[in-house]
Amino acid sequence: MSFEVRKKKNPGMIAVRVLCVLMIAAILWFINWDLVRDALRQEGVDIIFMGFIGIFLLLFAYSFYAQRRPRIEVNGRNIAIYPLWRPSKKITLREITSRTEKGDTSGEQLDAAIGGMLLGGALAYALQQRHSAALQSPKEMSYTYYSGDTKLITVSTKGMENVERFDNMVVDKLEGKPLELGPKTVAAEMEPAKKAKRPLILCGLLVLVCVAAAAVMLWPRSPDSLAGTSWIAANDGSQWVFHEDQTFHWYQTKGETDDNYFAGTYEFHIGQDALDYLTTELSRYAVTEREMRDVISRVPEYTVDNFVCFSCVNQSFMLDGKEQLSEETVSSYFGFLLLDGTYLDIANMTTGTYYGFMKE
Repeated sequence: MSFEVRKKKNPGMIAVRVLCVLMIAAILWFINWDLVRDALRQEGVDIIFMGFIGIFLLLFAYSFYAQRRPRIEVNGRNIAIYPLWRPSKKITLREITSRTEKGDTSGEQLDAAIGGMLLGGALAYALQQRHSAALQSPKEMSYTYYSGDTKLITVSTKGMENVERFDNMVVDKLEGKPLELGPKTVAAEMEPAKKAKRPLILCGLLVLVCVAAAAVMLWPRSPDSLAGTSWIAANDGSQWVFHEDQTFHWYQTKGETDDNYFAGTYEFHIGQDALDYLTTELSRYAVTEREMRDVISRVPEYTVDNFVCFSCVNQSFMLDGKEQLSEETVSSYFGFLLLDGTYLDIANMTTGTYYGFMKE
């Protein structure tokens, strides 16, 4: 029994490749344009454009890598795990000791968030009911597999093939059911496991990460209006404190800081930078800039300048003296900073929950 868990064919990858080719052609044309060529070379700016060409070349190569690299290869009880950003790992089926499953309801969650924040009334209620129904019967599932306390890999039926087939095999093993193997598979299991090779393209991806990190460091960032501030929730009196080092604590009760809180790091954006962050880094929520500008135009208090969007990486959740998180989770928010920056009007894009906070 041999098969692979891999990404399904995605037309979006073709679009990425076409975009890369077009951008490379446009940059080459621009830096060789007679009106700017000499000026760019004299100022030494042309090297920046060459760096962008390198980025698009690496992105072009990555589109093939992401499409062709399997996530899991199965050959009987021998399994090769291929994390997207780490070297592959050879294991056997018996090394998988546990699994968790979770429904993928991101689309319904976003609808509920937008409905609750922007639409209101019967439509918001209908979206919330659809969200609740999706939580009970999700269309897509994600599965995470562990060896002891070590996480091996997470795969999802959304955009991947053979996920359910592999999960059924793991469930059968965990339940002690026998695994049926063909003669070829048995012979393959008799051979010594070969050491997995690291794809050469990982070197190129490392360069891409370095270039992207440098670009992020040099790119001008919007001011952090939350750093060094404290906010009180209008609905339950909880206290959300944002520290100068871009960490936060969200206390259930103001003044009680030793228990019942969330803690982690955050990334804040405001104005046009927040719109760009929403439509690029948070593109999985499928909110367009045109939709947000349409919302802004309906309410006099809403402007692009006071639009905010930020993400919190929850690294700890203490409840009744016990840690509740086994791994980091991310919550993203969008809304508006009103009343001269003293009122935070936001919605959680993951859960669809609305919040109003007054600045202390």
